[in-house]
Amino acid sequence: MGAVLDVLGIGLMMLGLLLATIGLYGMLRMPDVFHQVHPAGLVTGPAVVLVLLASPATRSAEIVTSAILVIVFLLITSPLAGHAIAQAARRRRERREQDEEA
Repeated sequence: MGAVLDVLGIGLMMLGLLLATIGLYGMLRMPDVFHQVHPAGLVTGPAVVLVLLASPATRSAEIVTSAILVIVFLLITSPLAGHAIAQAARRRRERREQDEEA
């Protein structure tokens, strides 16, 4: 059973890191904040969740409990953070356009 958990943990960890790398590459190729928020929002949640789902491979109840709490926190705060970043960028763009008109 220990070897199965190790292989599953490594697989989940590698898949999460691959997904995060793809998302980072997509984010770096985008021209502005509005386009960068999209891949960041799509990839950050699932990538981190996959990495944290590898925690049972440690066989430590404390680590698994902490990982579950972090996953719940991430699922709640990640969409809110993406929305706040996009809203701040929109306000900044509007303020810049008003300064150019004046």
